[in-house]
Amino acid sequence: MSRSIHIASLIVIGLTTAACGMESAIVGGSCKPGYLEYGGSCIVAPSNTGPDIDDRPDVPHIEQPTQQDPAPFTPAPTIEVPPLSPLPPLVPPEVDVPVDPPVDPPVLVCEAPLVACHGECIAVESDPLNCGACGRNCPSNICVARECVGATPGDVVLIGHDMSTVMSWSSQAKVLTNAVSIPTTDPIRVLSYESGASAQTASVVRSVLGTSVKGRNVQFTTASEESLENDSLYASYDVVLVHGAAGPDPATLGGRWSTALQTFTKKGGVFVAIDGGDTDIPALVNATGLIEVTSHVPIAGSTQFVVPGAADVVGAQVLSPFAAFGESVGFLGVPAPSADVTWVVRADDEGNLPTVIHKIAR
Repeated sequence: MSRSIHIASLIVIGLTTAACGMESAIVGGSCKPGYLEYGGSCIVAPSNTGPDIDDRPDVPHIEQPTQQDPAPFTPAPTIEVPPLSPLPPLVPPEVDVPVDPPVDPPVLVCEAPLVACHGECIAVESDPLNCGACGRNCPSNICVARECVGATPGDVVLIGHDMSTVMSWSSQAKVLTNAVSIPTTDPIRVLSYESGASAQTASVVRSVLGTSVKGRNVQFTTASEESLENDSLYASYDVVLVHGAAGPDPATLGGRWSTALQTFTKKGGVFVAIDGGDTDIPALVNATGLIEVTSHVPIAGSTQFVVPGAADVVGAQVLSPFAAFGESVGFLGVPAPSADVTWVVRADDEGNLPTVIHKIAR
């Protein structure tokens, strides 16, 4: 038998055997266990248990990671959050509002015979506390026709210090302020004769008095030679201030003023003369008859001054000793100290010359 015939015979035998096996798998009209029906015949059921992949010789073995139990859960720490502070209230931005410049209070104008006094219009005809002027007190407490009745002594003050470079806080400035502040009026009405002094001296004196007199105003009026011959000075002014002796003949000038100034001081007015050493003030003052004084002598700038008249109104609160600013003079031929004459300031040397004198004009 040829080889091909033999192979064909084997195939036929195999198929016949398989077919017989399939048919024999049918039991009671259904396939027996281990077989399943397919196309009207029972075939061997496929197995789902094949060789493991790890047992295959051509597949490398891979170690599978071991499943570990998860780490225990740790809760996150609790964070305390402070409560939020309330927001500050909204503040609108500041806006610059235009401000009108301050307006000076209106000047009080009073109809005669009333006089302006501390914001009021008052009668000064017969008021002993405001006799003829605001704040003028009558020692007798009697006022008739704007003048005090009875003894009304005035004052004469002679100051031998140059005031052109004086400082408002200095002792010599205090002497001047004390003298001009003797009247009780407000404002203090000053008639200022400045023709015999430098412009600087007059300006400094006005500035010192304007800033150093506390609680009251100082009102200046510039005097002419003729205005100081008026016998009614007392009705309009409280202080006559002479800065120097003008002209070539001061004695003649003083003589022209003598009657008016004596009347002025005897009614309570205050006469103040400043002698800086550059004009002949002693001749002018002596000619007025207000106080005797023959001449003056210069005092060295290094000289210190003492205040023997500290109890006097002109020497009140004046530091002793003190040094002066600018030039100073000592007066000769003046009255000795008495009940009516006080040497307020003198040079602290052997000359014993007064530099500031205060006389009561009775």
